[in-house]
Amino acid sequence: MGWLRVTAVVVIACIVYSVVRENRYNPDEVKGLRVVITGASSGIGEQIAYKFASMGAKLHITARRESILQKVAAHVKELGAMESHHLAISLSSYENATIAVKDALEKLGGIDVLILNHFTNNYLGGYRHEAKDIESLFMPNMLTHAHLASAAMESLIENKGRVAATSSAVAMLGGAFTIPYTTTKFALGGFFRSLEHELTINKTGVSVSLIQLGYVATNSSKAIADKIKATGASKIECASEIVRGIMTREKLIYFPGYVSWIPLMRALFPNFVDKMTREAYYEGAFN
Repeated sequence: MGWLRVTAVVVIACIVYSVVRENRYNPDEVKGLRVVITGASSGIGEQIAYKFASMGAKLHITARRESILQKVAAHVKELGAMESHHLAISLSSYENATIAVKDALEKLGGIDVLILNHFTNNYLGGYRHEAKDIESLFMPNMLTHAHLASAAMESLIENKGRVAATSSAVAMLGGAFTIPYTTTKFALGGFFRSLEHELTINKTGVSVSLIQLGYVATNSSKAIADKIKATGASKIECASEIVRGIMTREKLIYFPGYVSWIPLMRALFPNFVDKMTREAYYEGAFN
């Protein structure tokens, strides 16, 4: 019966965490904040932009697709954003990442919140044992995130700002059939958790939030919709939780809520968690 006691402790700990965490923030604090969001033309990034816009923030959004990004930028303004700026650019190089930060600084006059939400996952299936498949994803999925944060850091320190980076539950569990993508997410977490320590030690006043996401229903997640035994969570609810976590300066933001259980459950019951992770795929889904 020992495992039942441990399970009870885990459940109680998670409930206590959900109660004591900072759930509320004053929307008035958002008004006028200069918010930069990458990967904002669709999905979660788009909804984050709408949430900040509805509270009167000044926004600068980036993505690759000009026509779609223009529509998002226009809707951001309709929702109440004090300013709405956009830049169509592929964040797949250091040079383009530098251009994006310079454009945001010129148009906004500074950065209070930097949300790094862009990624690519053009590899889905069994690992081909080619390290170049991993290398090709490192620039858009991790290195440009680090570069954007570094390029914006002077302004963020000046404004005691907030940085957030979108990661994934696979960075805690490992992800079969998405090994290159999963590898970049592990690296992303390592960088931003370490950056958070350094910024805190140096008393900069800048907070770093790592966003750990489970399965959320977006256009980009449709590729796995028929391969895993799960229902995608709401991208609107996801965006609301992300904004809440950023504004309350949470170090780790989890969505859906069950993702917050993963670290402790994996520490206590690693074999069970691994078994459940593997059984989440439909048999033969990637054959």
